[in-house]
Amino acid sequence: MQRYFFLLAILLLDRVPPGLGFSATPQNTNDWTCLKAHQGKNDYCSDISRSMFLQTAAQFAVTATVASAFDGGVGGLGKTKPETGVTLFEESSAPIQNGSGLVTAEIKSISGKPILVEFQSPWPLLPTSAGLEARDLRSSESAFVQLVSSNPDWKNRKVFQQLLEASVLAKQGKYGAYGTPTDIRVKPFDAERGVYTVTFTSYTPAMRESERQVYIKPIEVGDSLVMLVAGTTRNAFSSQEKTFSKVIDSFSAIAAPESRLRAK
Repeated sequence: MQRYFFLLAILLLDRVPPGLGFSATPQNTNDWTCLKAHQGKNDYCSDISRSMFLQTAAQFAVTATVASAFDGGVGGLGKTKPETGVTLFEESSAPIQNGSGLVTAEIKSISGKPILVEFQSPWPLLPTSAGLEARDLRSSESAFVQLVSSNPDWKNRKVFQQLLEASVLAKQGKYGAYGTPTDIRVKPFDAERGVYTVTFTSYTPAMRESERQVYIKPIEVGDSLVMLVAGTTRNAFSSQEKTFSKVIDSFSAIAAPESRLRAK
């Protein structure tokens, strides 16, 4: 949005007659009175108007902000942005999704090292500043990445549930914007695939209960535990189970090589 105001400034400045200087010191203490009195004249007030326009345009551009997609809790309409622990390794490089739905991103580990994350999604990548998420905006199906500090005993079901309750299911997490989720049940779904099934009750913006079910696949990368969370409402989960299973199985997270140039 900011660059549009600067482009507007350039276009308008191009209309200033050539040969006009840029006066550092105005000859009239009341710029606006001078502009009105000398409107259409090629004198010092034109210089002042150019200066004033630059100042005004710059101030307007600085205060303008770029609009972003809805962030937050269930359905993306939370009061605040959820804390997913996900930060892009380089702010200039946005996550990408190719034509077949493969989402790729490079994020920071707990210690700041690069982690390459990938997963396949039938839903579009969400342009959000709150992490890495693909979601169907017409319904409640979604998949997002959560990153937490690893725990030596995270494979223990009770310890893993505690990690979830302190992140994904906490009040600052994706599902806790309108109240901490209740009735939490964490069960290993497939030990060989490393997938858990989690059911819980969250709250909507209208403070209504929403029963939900998700698959979670955690992958340990150095000092970080990177998780893909994919699910929807409990009533809709059974009809979409095969889709969520494919999304979860496609998830990978590996330590990315850190080049000398990047390290600088």
